[in-house]
Amino acid sequence: MFARLRPYLSFWTVCVVALATDIASKLLVVRFIPFGTYFGDDPARPPIVLFDRLWLVHVGNQGAAWGLGAEHDVRPFLIFLALAVLALVWRWRQPLLRELQGGQLAFGLFVGGTLGNVRDRLFGGHVIDFIDVHLPFYRFPAFNVADSCICVGVGLYIVISYRHDRLRREAIVSHGGEDPPPRT
Repeated sequence: MFARLRPYLSFWTVCVVALATDIASKLLVVRFIPFGTYFGDDPARPPIVLFDRLWLVHVGNQGAAWGLGAEHDVRPFLIFLALAVLALVWRWRQPLLRELQGGQLAFGLFVGGTLGNVRDRLFGGHVIDFIDVHLPFYRFPAFNVADSCICVGVGLYIVISYRHDRLRREAIVSHGGEDPPPRT
């Protein structure tokens, strides 16, 4: 029985660590970086520059990704949408997510990140973004730990799903076009 619950322990551990890391990082930003720090053109609110390409800033995003919809009050819709997506993914997640350790890691990151941004919208009215990457050819929109967890979780899920499907196809081919016998 414990072996069957072990992946869920991984899920909850990753989810709680992702959420706690997001909350802690945002509390530090609120405490030490003045709100509105972004472009570096205000001497009273300079960003923290690390390695010339990574800036720590403090901005609020009332919209979705890249500030989409920020000119309207979309907060209730975005909170509902995030919680609905979580419920749908939970309901229809593949056995891959339930049974494989990597699947639980991916889902834990996704859920922890989503809950971090929902928490910001509920209690602060906007998502706190503070990681600002300056590439030689592009300035990426500011983001946060929760956004990173969501992206890494989804990316990991895609890789695990692709690998799982590829291994399943190889097993079918090696068994003459029939499904291999189930594992016991």
